[in-house]
Amino acid sequence: MQIGNIIQLLSGGLAMGAIYVLVALGLYITHLTTHRVNFGQGDFLMVGTFLMLFIRKAGLPLLVAIAMTLIVLAIMGWLLERIAIRPLDRKKSTPVGAFSWILTTAGIALILQNVIELGFGKTSQYSSPLFSSRRDQVVQVLGAGLFVEEILVIIAAVVIVIIFYAFMFHSRWGKNIQAVAFNPESAKLLGVHTDRVKTGVFIIAAILAAVAGVLIGPLVTINPHMGLVLTIKALIVAAIGGFANPVGILVGGILFGVFESLSNYIDSGFGDLYPLLAALIIIAVKPSGLFSERHADVR
Repeated sequence: MQIGNIIQLLSGGLAMGAIYVLVALGLYITHLTTHRVNFGQGDFLMVGTFLMLFIRKAGLPLLVAIAMTLIVLAIMGWLLERIAIRPLDRKKSTPVGAFSWILTTAGIALILQNVIELGFGKTSQYSSPLFSSRRDQVVQVLGAGLFVEEILVIIAAVVIVIIFYAFMFHSRWGKNIQAVAFNPESAKLLGVHTDRVKTGVFIIAAILAAVAGVLIGPLVTINPHMGLVLTIKALIVAAIGGFANPVGILVGGILFGVFESLSNYIDSGFGDLYPLLAALIIIAVKPSGLFSERHADVR
């Protein structure tokens, strides 16, 4: 394999790995705070891609399209917590009620899939580039032709992850989230508005899905049923990295994305299978993830 091919594969793998990381961080922050995840997180991303497609076809500027997509997904995140998560807290003492959020979030995911399918049809569609003039625009790096979109998606995702990390560990809101994650009752005694924090993390998760949707649109063909696969892969990335470790999630996403790219190059027919098998082996050997916390979770 030539060096140019290796660089191209790494670029594509890092770009998709960055998308998985953004989706996985949304799963991480909701699980950390509420011990629940949105099984429709990938479908929120899917909605973001189609919103961008619709708004840009309407002729609105790129920045306006991005802003509108972020706002709509933030509202969806707020609604999800209010109608699919919070009402279940009253039933969490029952065996069914404790896990009924799985059904409600998955149900909303199915609703989103069908609504988008009714509006845009079942066929795959193409989203216009964000940063370049055409989809196949490349730049030469060490003899390899790299897509401009892939390079800028990687850069944008890294910046977002850095901002997310700073928010979680160096901001007042981040400290409130950690306090609620550790003990909601104690946090409430300290003056933290726990319900507001729980709503906020679902809004943040939805915004992360929106950002991932904006970035992934020019990289792949989009369709109403793409969200399920992305949710599964994001869950795997979070599990590989350790569900309580955002840095581990970043590393897990990079490893998964690069391995996926290489395996598809070696065997295009079963390329998606090998990363999943490798992930299952890792999780079976180390269920807490490669970068799990060294101390026990005392929440």
